[in-house]
Amino acid sequence: MYSSLKRLLAVGTAAAVAFIGFTPTTTASAATEVNAAKAANYIVKNLPSTKDGASASMTAALGLATTGDCTYAPSLRTLVSQIEKNAKAYLYPSKKLNQARAANLAIVVKALGLNPKKFAGRNLVSLVTKSLPSDGRIGSSDSAFSQSLGIIALDRADATIPVTLLTKLLSLQDGASGAFGYEYPAGTFNGDPDTTAVGILALHALGQLDPQLDKAVTWAQDNQTADGYWENYSPVDSTGLVGSALKAVGKDSTAAKTWLGTVQHSDGGFPNSLDDGTPSDVTATANALYLINGKSLLDVSLNLSKCPKSPPKLPASVTSCTGVWVVVDRGNGQETVRCATKHSTGLAALKSAGLTVGADKTGFVSRIQGFPLVIDTTFSKYWGYWHASPKADGTWGEWESYMVGAGGSAPKQGDAEGWYYGPYSETASFLQPPEGYEDAPVPTIDNNTPKVGDTLTVTTGTWKPTPGTLTIQWYRSGKAISKAAKATYVVTTSDAKKAITVKVTASGTGYQTVSKTSAATAKVTK
Repeated sequence: MYSSLKRLLAVGTAAAVAFIGFTPTTTASAATEVNAAKAANYIVKNLPSTKDGASASMTAALGLATTGDCTYAPSLRTLVSQIEKNAKAYLYPSKKLNQARAANLAIVVKALGLNPKKFAGRNLVSLVTKSLPSDGRIGSSDSAFSQSLGIIALDRADATIPVTLLTKLLSLQDGASGAFGYEYPAGTFNGDPDTTAVGILALHALGQLDPQLDKAVTWAQDNQTADGYWENYSPVDSTGLVGSALKAVGKDSTAAKTWLGTVQHSDGGFPNSLDDGTPSDVTATANALYLINGKSLLDVSLNLSKCPKSPPKLPASVTSCTGVWVVVDRGNGQETVRCATKHSTGLAALKSAGLTVGADKTGFVSRIQGFPLVIDTTFSKYWGYWHASPKADGTWGEWESYMVGAGGSAPKQGDAEGWYYGPYSETASFLQPPEGYEDAPVPTIDNNTPKVGDTLTVTTGTWKPTPGTLTIQWYRSGKAISKAAKATYVVTTSDAKKAITVKVTASGTGYQTVSKTSAATAKVTK
């Protein structure tokens, strides 16, 4: 196994287009094994926060930038704001400038179409070479990873690269193997895939160093496993980085990309370990996206200044609905589940669910809640219209394409209609409403003729599946009784001549909020 220790220390189908009255015929496109959109959407749904620090936000930002898709601009703008707030703490750990971090940040800023010479009140380009020692070392210790970041940052900023940065990098390349890595213990060289990957990119950026570049590339190719990945602390991270570096210099990285498809989780993310049960991780997913989208630190780019302003936010999701569920998925990680109480047509359901609807001159539903801001007139992406029905066990059936436009559909109470923005597909795998229950029993009260002073007990019955939470609330004549939320209730004088009922509410992550109310007792007597 290799180690990433040195690096960490260094830088800290819709067959019917959703519109009124017409269904076009479209040819399906082949799906790739690894799903780039789901990976990017995983990051959006798990965005780092300001408290996670600049490094986490920067990693997520570069991952999303590999898509080159302005639909991710809202999330990227959020990340940029977080990076700006944390820039000083990131650049000056222990109050001392870290040039490697300045280089890393400069790469991110440049990749997002911002000015690295004027970011968060600082000239990041000048900070890369500020107070360099005579040997051109970037950072507080010898690190080929840091050295490579410095060269890449200056190259992307079209700034002069001091020759000492080059000579220092070459001095850190292992003469025998051609790898870049670290010494541990002292005097023992360890080739590292991640460090070699950025070393390859730096040498490629410098040019005219074919012997050194070829040796590094050969080491990377020789150390790829038969399955297509690179062994390391986090194989997905390393495979994304090394595979994208090899692709950047014209080498075949098909096996590496194919392997990524075998370890992608159902939520779209990637694990940072190959141990069974390891959850998806934002950093691993971001690094995988380099290779998936064919980008590297040298050319990843999404110019935020050329992206439209961010569209209105989607209204918050709900977990309870007695009408028609309405799912809206922008295809970029932004999604919501709403409820329509009026649903004579699909359009009526959308509006009843609290969503704004826009249509073009021909009647296409071209915008939902202001998205997209720029309509794709080529129809490479559009709002697809789907529906699904609940099964007896509470789960949902597959999304099926509506074969009529939204103005001619008639959603059935209890069903779901789904709106997904993206390219044509014969099948759909986007968000569904929360699941219901196979068994949702009506609660019963053990005493139908209560008297003041009696203790009433509720039988909730057996819910299937078992809810995450089951709450109880007692009522007198239909009004909730304060602090009466236990399985038993002692009848008081306030209940005299009033009927008692009890409501049981089931809820939980991924499940609907469903309430069942008992039959009323006779009026309480004294």
